[in-house]
Amino acid sequence: MIKMPHSLTVAALSLTAFVAAPFAAASESCVQQAETIRTAQQNVLKLKAERDALVPKVEDAGDAWENNQAMRNFSTEQARQADSSRAAYEDLKARLRAVEADLQEKASNANARVNAYNTHCATKD
Repeated sequence: MIKMPHSLTVAALSLTAFVAAPFAAASESCVQQAETIRTAQQNVLKLKAERDALVPKVEDAGDAWENNQAMRNFSTEQARQADSSRAAYEDLKARLRAVEADLQEKASNANARVNAYNTHCATKD
């Protein structure tokens, strides 16, 4: 469950990072900005790959939990198995949410850096 105060804190920090990124980028040289952008893009791609790898695992864990849940009432062992598979499913979902939030934040920051680079360094034709 996501609690509202935590969500507001994360949103405020994300907004601060998003607003601060262009100003920080403006003080860097264009070469430094380009290198930072490349690094940020690589980090975003790594997070995207991690997220993409997690999605089928979460779906499989959800299917396993549903299957075990259907058998829950037949024995205490099957009830334990259903509880265990649900816990694994919930853990994977939480991990996926965390990776997705990190991905969105890093992508937003990378986009802000690209925008700052384009504003200050890109040649105008």
